[in-house]
Amino acid sequence: MHEGVLKLSPSAASDFKSCPQLFRFRAVDRLPEPVSAAAAKGSIVHLVLERLFEQEPSARTPEGAERLLVDVWRDLKDVPEARPEGVHPDRWLDEGRRLLANYFKLEDPRVLQASRLEWWVEYELPDVHLRGVIDRLEVHADGTWTLTDYKTGRVPGEAREQSAFFGLRFYALVCWRAFGVMARAIRLVYLSDPAVLTLTPHERMLVAFERQMRALGAAITRAMERDDWRPRPSPFCLSCPHQAICPAWARSATGAPTDGAPR
Repeated sequence: MHEGVLKLSPSAASDFKSCPQLFRFRAVDRLPEPVSAAAAKGSIVHLVLERLFEQEPSARTPEGAERLLVDVWRDLKDVPEARPEGVHPDRWLDEGRRLLANYFKLEDPRVLQASRLEWWVEYELPDVHLRGVIDRLEVHADGTWTLTDYKTGRVPGEAREQSAFFGLRFYALVCWRAFGVMARAIRLVYLSDPAVLTLTPHERMLVAFERQMRALGAAITRAMERDDWRPRPSPFCLSCPHQAICPAWARSATGAPTDGAPR
């Protein structure tokens, strides 16, 4: 990999798309953030499912997942970097149980063969290096691939389905370019509702997405060169851990937000 090439993951790309100032706080300034309840429950369930698929198929049962959950929770419950802010450990454990129970409503892991788990992939375009971790890869008997991503949030409405697939389109592009394989399917497994959303990638989709990533990379590079990180106020600002220091929310002497901040 060439020195100086911008490195981009799906989460970092999403940050810049939603708010360049947030991207700066996270990717450039690397400011610390408290562990949110959403991030904590996602981490614990992802780790349990990873360990579940490392078991023999016959052991991939709800009871087996419960044992793994308790083990993972014991390992993480006293780790500040993993424990959610303001959530009692027992509630964290109970939420993990609920999400795993929903998982077994969606799939029978005893009949699935995971070829890769938490798989690090990367590909360098001329001006941006794409990289990240795929939750699960299945390689089918005919050589085709399915990429699966677990989600612990709510299922998006119909208007937001395409944007929900942003991360998996990112990974489908990386797999296509790096390994020459067009994924047969990309799947979002939502554990909160529960539901599964599936999309079939095709060449035109991924070529368009590649253009989007190159344009995004160029925009980030310009922002870095000019030190120009324009905040993009939205309702999501209310849950942003950096709201207090964001220029869009700087307070005047009267306590009113500056122009551009939500009122």
